[in-house]
Amino acid sequence: MQAEEFHDSIRPGLIAMLPRLKRFADLLVGARKEGTALLRRALQLMLAEEHRYQRGTALDRWAFAEIYRLWLAELRGHADPVAQAKADDASFAQLFRDEDGEPFDSFTTSFLRSLPPQQRLTLLLVYGERFDHIDAGRVLDVSSETIGARLVRISANLADRLSARELGSASASIETLYPEAAS
Repeated sequence: MQAEEFHDSIRPGLIAMLPRLKRFADLLVGARKEGTALLRRALQLMLAEEHRYQRGTALDRWAFAEIYRLWLAELRGHADPVAQAKADDASFAQLFRDEDGEPFDSFTTSFLRSLPPQQRLTLLLVYGERFDHIDAGRVLDVSSETIGARLVRISANLADRLSARELGSASASIETLYPEAAS
C-alpha cells in the first residue's frame, strides 16, 4: 500500500491498516492491552512525524518498522527489559486464532510463546503479512539472511518439540499398555 494514493496524509492508509498494525503490536508485546497502548503511541508519533515517511515507500513496511523501532526504544529504557517483554499465559494465548476464529491448540500456543519476540515477528511478517525476506528484514532492521536464519531456527525448534512430543506420547502409551513395567 503506497501512501501517495492518499495525496495529503498517511492517515487514511494507517486507518486502513489498523487491524494488521494492531496484531503486530499485540504480538510484539505479547498482550492485547499493552499492544493497544504501544500502537496508540506509535500512531501518534507517525502522524506527528509524517514528514519522515518517503513517498513511494510501501506504507505498511514503514508503519511496521516504526512500531518496532518505538518498541525497541521503550524496551531499552526499562531497567529490566527482559521482564518487561513477558506476558502471562492467558493474555498471550488470546493473541492467536486460526482462520475460523478458533483459538490455537495448547501445543501451538506454547510453541509460539517459547519463541523470542524477534522470531515470532519474523513468522508474522513472512507468513502472516506475506512480506518477502528483504522487506521483513527492513522492518526488523536486519538482513534478509538473518530473516532466513531465524526461519531455519524456528523450523528446527518446532521439529525438536514435535519429536519430543511424539516420544512423550509414545512412552505414555507404553506405560498404559504395560502398567507393571512403569512401577
